Amino acid sequence: RALGLFSLIDSLWPPAVPVKVPGQSQDSEMMTTNLPPPSFCYILTVQSGEIHVEVDEEEQISNLYQSPAVHGLKEILRIDGCNERCSFWAQVLYQRLQTKHSVPIDQREMLLFVTDSTLQNAVHGIPKVVAVSVTASCVLSMEIVETLSAGSQLVFFKDALWGNGRIICVERTVLLLQKPLLCSAAGADLSELTGPVRLDELDSTTQAKSICALRGTVVGVNESTAFSWPTCNRCGNGKLELCPQDRELLYCNQCSEVVTTPVLKMQLEVFLSCPSRSQSTVKVKVGHEISVALFVLLTMLLFLQTYEVQSVLGKEVGLLNCYVHSVTSHPNCVALEEIVLL
Repeated sequence: RALGLFSLIDSLWPPAVPVKVPGQSQDSEMMTTNLPPPSFCYILTVQSGEIHVEVDEEEQISNLYQSPAVHGLKEILRIDGCNERCSFWAQVLYQRLQTKHSVPIDQREMLLFVTDSTLQNAVHGIPKVVAVSVTASCVLSMEIVETLSAGSQLVFFKDALWGNGRIICVERTVLLLQKPLLCSAAGADLSELTGPVRLDELDSTTQAKSICALRGTVVGVNESTAFSWPTCNRCGNGKLELCPQDRELLYCNQCSEVVTTPVLKMQLEVFLSCPSRSQSTVKVKVGHEISVALFVLLTMLLFLQTYEVQSVLGKEVGLLNCYVHSVTSHPNCVALEEIVLL
């Protein structure tokens, strides 16, 4: 079944206007009650090569369309049904493109990690952040893409699907920065987050492809994977070249200028002992811009070559915001990567 098509039926049924039923009087009350929903859909496509699309600027909405009722994320997570239509406001905290190298970039699924006040204020047992899967069939406007690239944003998710513990954006899901027409917000808490965002801490329930907060004690350092690279202090370009005129200077092709004060970025992999996951090996890839203590360690490793690993073992680290790459039981290991929230 095509989830998007049957979600479309759900948005149109029962009809808001009388339905013509063959053999019945138009005055019959049976027109809009006790009618089974359609069991099929027609898929309309454009012939190859015909890419021109007419847009109705008046934004007239069919009177058959049932406007979405907006709910808080906490309420949506409690829905028992499968592939239920849902609409909500949420603060986008982090976005990540799934890395399946066999799939073209424009066909990959993207994960948006979102939260709202109903989750941030929830008691134990309710996640503080949920992942929204954006399929390749869900078209994001350039406004949304550019806004999310610039930072965290309150976004309206219209006609997403909830089922099997996931929120999915399909072909008919729309992401907006403004409140859409005919949208009922009754009972929904749309207030923006005022305080700092809290993530769930790493524990025995943490799953792969999620984000969490992490604290622990350094028990090991992977020296073989430590490296650094200079980036442009203006645009962040990490592929600098030697300046043709002066081989002692770096040159940025994106800015077409000499980089006199490059920003050094570093990466290091450490092993932590975490009380919340005491039976697991916790491996974290960290960067210096976030972890000041580990930045000092990595600087010594790369440039001084004089430190001893023993001097950093036992150091406390946290809270770090991390993306969970994998969780395995044999061996019992959690692989994470430190991230910067939008």
